[in-house]
Amino acid sequence: MAETNKHDKLEINHIEDLTSAGLMKVYERHGRTDLIPLPSDLPEDPLNWSSFRKNSLLILVALHTGLGPFSAAAAIPSFEIFVDQFGVSLTEASYFTAVPILFLGTFPFLWAPVSSRIGRRPVYLASMLLSAAMQLASAYCTTYGTLMTCRILTAIFICPPQSIGASTVSEVFFVHEKAQKMGIWALLVSVGPSSAALVMGPLVYHTGKWQWTFWLLAIMNLVHFVLYLFLCPETLFDRPERKLGSEAASEAGSYKSAEKWYTSYITFKRHSKRPWSKLPLDIVAPLRYLSRPTIVLPSIANGIVFTYTNVLLTVQVPALLGKKYELNIQQVGLQFSATLIGLLLGEPIAGFGSDRWMQYRVRKANGQREAEWRLPFSIPGFLIAIIGLMIFGVQLQNTRAGVWNVTPLVGSALSVFGQQIVATVCVTYAIESQPRHTPQAAILVSLIRQLFAFSGPFYFTAEFEALGTMSAVGLLSGIIAFTMCLTIACMVFGKSWRAREESLEDI
Repeated sequence: MAETNKHDKLEINHIEDLTSAGLMKVYERHGRTDLIPLPSDLPEDPLNWSSFRKNSLLILVALHTGLGPFSAAAAIPSFEIFVDQFGVSLTEASYFTAVPILFLGTFPFLWAPVSSRIGRRPVYLASMLLSAAMQLASAYCTTYGTLMTCRILTAIFICPPQSIGASTVSEVFFVHEKAQKMGIWALLVSVGPSSAALVMGPLVYHTGKWQWTFWLLAIMNLVHFVLYLFLCPETLFDRPERKLGSEAASEAGSYKSAEKWYTSYITFKRHSKRPWSKLPLDIVAPLRYLSRPTIVLPSIANGIVFTYTNVLLTVQVPALLGKKYELNIQQVGLQFSATLIGLLLGEPIAGFGSDRWMQYRVRKANGQREAEWRLPFSIPGFLIAIIGLMIFGVQLQNTRAGVWNVTPLVGSALSVFGQQIVATVCVTYAIESQPRHTPQAAILVSLIRQLFAFSGPFYFTAEFEALGTMSAVGLLSGIIAFTMCLTIACMVFGKSWRAREESLEDI
């Protein structure tokens, strides 16, 4: 009986402490008060939304993010058809994938400041509708130039979540959830190229029409638009400043919502008073953050590993595996099942594992938190990516021509498994290290990754022809090993770099 009374007394004291601090509603909603950022008491605050509402939005935005690379890679199974129909070389046909990749990396600079003015929801809806129109137009192109133009316009319209997707994640989820949620966003970027070729290869083979690639893409975009109408509320929220202690107690219950649950779906308004005349300056403004090593170094590491594993093992499959094993369009497409499996297995470990690793480090430091503590989890990813790439190269060179062999695909699956761990950790760190500049960090992460990805297809073929398969993958593996050193530099010096960056901002 005494123990029961003691427990009840502690519970009462706990409730009184929460009430006096103005945190009772936070505790009732989330079961804890050590949340970063601390939500308001308003139900329309995105941090207070239900798990279903948050996660359905996350899945849609992540799928939208993946549709950019998916669309770029969708043309890969049709390269040889383009060669015959448009009278171009195989290298020129590959530009239908390489050139959109460049625009996927550069035009997020436009969409980020636009969305900060009018909101995320209108940009997402317009993106899906306009890209669907361009996909449909692509199916009716009859010349190389017109199809390339439509491919570029599609990339421009479909790319917004490459930048504002990370901002959406940060606006809806707490810091302790960020790696797992950001990992899902990063996963779809990685899954896009391999899943596109896997789907489009059999589709083009059985229909005999490359146009079906773009008809299917248009249908996917339109379906996504409809889902956005019902499952994508506005996430930009002007959160009132929370007062703690005695001031909070006097204001307890003063935050009252004047909005209905559907308000964020139907209300369109200006979220920033910054004039449209400043838009050109806002577009280039993120470039000034290129001086910050905490953004640039992990972004370079992510970009190089992504290019030398995911992009390489997507763009070069028709030339390497298809040519050596004499595969048809459908068989070439099926080779991408290995990379898809590797990515899907890698992400749960990357997101869930790095969050648990971070939580362990925070507990060990009695609640102190440093962004750099996440980075050691990326080291196994670099090593696995290198091992997988070497297995791919060695087995591709040593197996017999004309007789399909699964062992190179084992290497490609391992390689992208490691790449996904690197991507999740490096992207999360680059964004987490800049809590006051999440949109700018996300844009630069996307830009650097896409610039590397864009350049790769222009020299991969020449490199493999000049060096041979084993020497080429050996060189690329060595470069990946060097990028691991960039991540280690962030582990050692990242804290001091961030302190210097913050001090310069306060001047």
